[in-house]
Amino acid sequence: MEIEKSFDPRAIEEKWYPFWESRGLFKPSMDPAAPPFCIQLPPPNVTGTLHMGHAFQQTLMDVLIRYHRMRGDNALWQVGTDHAGIATQIVVENQLLAEGSSRRALGRTKFAERVWAWKAESGSTITRQMRRLGASCDWSRERFTMDPGLSAAVVETFVRLYDDGLIYRGKRLVNWDPKLGTAVSDLEVENEEETGKLWEIRYPFSDGSGYVTVATTRPETMLGDVAVAVNPHDERYRRVVGKQVDLPLTGRKIPVIADAYVDKEFGTGSVKITPAHDFNDWEVGQRHGLTPLAIFNLDATVNDNAPPKYRGLDRYAARKAVVSDLAAAGLLAAEKPHKMIVPRCGRT
Repeated sequence: MEIEKSFDPRAIEEKWYPFWESRGLFKPSMDPAAPPFCIQLPPPNVTGTLHMGHAFQQTLMDVLIRYHRMRGDNALWQVGTDHAGIATQIVVENQLLAEGSSRRALGRTKFAERVWAWKAESGSTITRQMRRLGASCDWSRERFTMDPGLSAAVVETFVRLYDDGLIYRGKRLVNWDPKLGTAVSDLEVENEEETGKLWEIRYPFSDGSGYVTVATTRPETMLGDVAVAVNPHDERYRRVVGKQVDLPLTGRKIPVIADAYVDKEFGTGSVKITPAHDFNDWEVGQRHGLTPLAIFNLDATVNDNAPPKYRGLDRYAARKAVVSDLAAAGLLAAEKPHKMIVPRCGRT
């Protein structure tokens, strides 16, 4: 018999892995006297195929589960895949784009069918890869994160938490992607440093006694301002706390408040407070009982809470219009280059 010069594991693996799986050798013993040992596989996203990181991670888990199985433990390696909603949606949208189509052209129902078809294709690829790696998971218990049973368990968990008074429903700010049309996790937000602009704007006191100058990197959001804030320990502004100012371009009056959040050294030492469109401003608004005023639609155009002139404008077009109108009114004190951190969705 001729011996091969190099070892080819394919024939052996293709024979023995199906044998092990068909005999139920990867299932827990269910012996009540045996010590339990369980590994929950961090479910891979159904966005493509496994990479070397998955192979490394799963090899370590496989070593552990086989060791405990050989010790006689009631060992379970729970396997499954994750829907990764936004990431999967982008993969499918890119496929449609390459075909000269889009999710809007396809329609909601057909697009959902296309996503599920991709899930079936990608998920099958992932499980085939894991079997080729020799991962000794209990495939009879394979799950997908949108399986009805898992969804029911999530609902049950939240209902119990609510009934026990451990969670409540309330409004809070989220990261919103106007291109995807959905909220995104903090983990999907990438903060990038870039050189932008810092605008200084004069807000006249309603009693005619002068003005306070605020600094902002997003002048268009002033249409949703509900206060001007200064640091309570800033001697420059001690006497103006409690006064009212005329919010430029809107015809509204808003108060001057004192809050330790304000950095005396940043800009002019006074800032505009827009709770509906800034996380820090939201917290300030909560402390001072300020009602948020949202001025953007979900597609990032200006809504009807803003003056008529700006309604329907994209946020960047609104920025240009607001800056131009402030300059024309003599209320634009300065425009300076400014390095800042800009959050962007890592998916788009």
